[in-house]
Amino acid sequence: MQQRTLNSVVEISRKFLRSIQIDDDFGREDALSGYVCQGTARTLLESMSQQILETKQRAFTWTGPYGGGKSSLALMLCSLVGPNQILRQKAKKILALPDDSPIYKTFEAKGSGWIVLPVVGKRVSIREQLIATIEKRTGVALAKKKSTDVISELVSLAESHKQGLLLIIDELGKFLENSAQEGGEDIYFFQQLAEAASRAKGNFVVVGVLHQPFEAYATTLGRQTRDDWAKIQGRYIDIPLVAATDEVIELIGRSVSKSEKIELDKVHDICNVIAENIKKRRPASPQNLAQSLFACWPLHPAITALLGPISRRKFGQNERSIFGFLTSREPLGFAEHLQTHNVSWDAMYRPSNYWDYLRANSEPAILASPDGHRWAQAVDSVERAEARGTPLHVEVTKTAALIEMFRTGAALAADETSISCCLRKENKEQTKSVLQDLVAWKILIERKHLNAYGVFAGSDFDIESAISSARNELSTFNVKGLTDLSDLNPVIAKRLYYEKGTMRWFVKTIAPLSDLGSILDGYKVAPGSVGTFILCVPDAQMTDKQLLASVLETSNRHKDQAVILGVSKNALRVTDLSQELAAAERVFTTRTELEGDSVARRELISRLNSLKANLQEELSDAFRMASWYRNGMRVSTGKNATITGMASDIAEEIFDQTPVINSELINRDDLSSNIVKARRQLMYKMLQDSNLSKLGYEGYPADAGLYYTVLHDPGLHMNRGRLGWAFGKPKDDDSNGSSYQSLWIHTEEIFKNTQDKVMLNDIYSVWQ
Repeated sequence: MQQRTLNSVVEISRKFLRSIQIDDDFGREDALSGYVCQGTARTLLESMSQQILETKQRAFTWTGPYGGGKSSLALMLCSLVGPNQILRQKAKKILALPDDSPIYKTFEAKGSGWIVLPVVGKRVSIREQLIATIEKRTGVALAKKKSTDVISELVSLAESHKQGLLLIIDELGKFLENSAQEGGEDIYFFQQLAEAASRAKGNFVVVGVLHQPFEAYATTLGRQTRDDWAKIQGRYIDIPLVAATDEVIELIGRSVSKSEKIELDKVHDICNVIAENIKKRRPASPQNLAQSLFACWPLHPAITALLGPISRRKFGQNERSIFGFLTSREPLGFAEHLQTHNVSWDAMYRPSNYWDYLRANSEPAILASPDGHRWAQAVDSVERAEARGTPLHVEVTKTAALIEMFRTGAALAADETSISCCLRKENKEQTKSVLQDLVAWKILIERKHLNAYGVFAGSDFDIESAISSARNELSTFNVKGLTDLSDLNPVIAKRLYYEKGTMRWFVKTIAPLSDLGSILDGYKVAPGSVGTFILCVPDAQMTDKQLLASVLETSNRHKDQAVILGVSKNALRVTDLSQELAAAERVFTTRTELEGDSVARRELISRLNSLKANLQEELSDAFRMASWYRNGMRVSTGKNATITGMASDIAEEIFDQTPVINSELINRDDLSSNIVKARRQLMYKMLQDSNLSKLGYEGYPADAGLYYTVLHDPGLHMNRGRLGWAFGKPKDDDSNGSSYQSLWIHTEEIFKNTQDKVMLNDIYSVWQ
């Protein structure tokens, strides 16, 4: 029989991969197809229903990891109370609850049902999005009103409707991110919304769907502001939606389908081993756990049990859901395994495979997460096993390390039996001797109280404590470190260059607020530049208003300087990260304990790289999003203002009489040897042939090009009637935008105001 790969008989069901968009999918019957309402989701709805029935609380948030089914549950709730009776019955069937359930009592819907407003978060104003949704779902025209109080409109709708109003805001975090970027102006809207829902006389329920708490979206703001955000979330009852490990296993089993029957009797034995291991530590596990694990083949049952807890770790939560991993085309992933392994009961995706996948695709994220220290220890153990042992020693180490890292959520321990069943059939007999070797080599350690193995803890260096201590020792952050990380290329006045032909540029730098006054007192324009854009960062905790007031006062005191001071909304974040980076670098360079501790060094190096990357990104955003001030006033070039647009405006204001010379050959600081030669030829022609038409040029050599651009077009050399062709005053009209008139007039003044010789240096000084 011709060998076939696993992907010819195994398929991941697409219904689990479909992304729900509640505003578009609400009202569609097929959108609910395939949804499985797990016990955790039912418990969430029951908890929310009890709160509504027994208290005045009407505002809630659901928080859980990506891919956890929050949007699907939100759509199901919308369908349960919406106007479509068929969808209401389908939602009840999905819930499969007794008729006296508090969910049905709270969310009872008759006839036309509730008013349902499903909103999906975007990085725009929450008010604008709500107005658009109200108009779309109710037909009430609000956009035409000059000023609309959205919350009052929502309360009015709830109180005027017999049954109620359900407002569900999916991806609420997008609105919160927008509030953070816009200075937090909209954040108090969410407080007012929660209070209005609780006070409304009608049935007004608000649900926000989140991936993390409110304050986590305010990382670009100061600590005090983040605390305020946390207080605002206190107006909402937060209910976590995190599927239990058993529920995740069941969902994975439903998603993995086999197109034909395969002989898998030996897989049953492995599933029983893993199931018994889990039941020892979690007696409440379902009786059919082994069958649920078996349904997930060709995922090894140990990996199936670990995927749920791993997906909830901080490093994985913001990257992908479990079902995203199952179809991911990343190197060493499950999809690649299906494509490269032939059909066989033993061709399972094992813990060692998943270890390699995480190492190849997620190691930087893991090292930067709270799991970083344990991961660094595990990687060190694997590398020592590679250096000293056989491939089997390495596989056993990877298996033990992975189970050890995530055993808490999975209730799975790396005991000898479980490790043995994670290996291929030909290796199982050697497990005991291999484990003995690894313990003797101090790569693994036997945890007798757990009757399991774990990686040898080669490091007891507390990086968090060391960085915290170093941070307290540092009074200010390292400005040089900031400038080294930031893109401080000059700001080019691009529009001015296009219009006038002259390259103008500004220096770009960063300065702590405390040093700003002394910097400006001794300020000198850098040679060749017009001025300087200075991004101001606070070196102490202060509010945005305090920072802005200080910058405005400093800018007002230093008028008539080509200095533009910038204030960014993420300035406190830049300060915080820079201090963290300086402390980490101090630990790395001064703590002698790190010299012989490869695990701690690996973790600290990863922390440094992560901090540098984050700070670099924040600095880039800071220059891009900053508000800029000059002479005590904000600099602006309109709605689409850019820093290069500001540079053009300021340079044009300062150099308002510069002639237009649209020649990249001559209008520059350093000329090429060919242009120097062409300039010399032109000067000879100016001396010898000034009386000839166009200096006698007939063709277009390089020096002729200079002549037409610099002398002929502005009218410095032209036919002057009876005098013939000669050099003289430029054209009176400025239709070609050359602006040579001003230059000529100022030069004439030099001769009028002196009785002595006029030196070329005097003329050049005026021209500059």
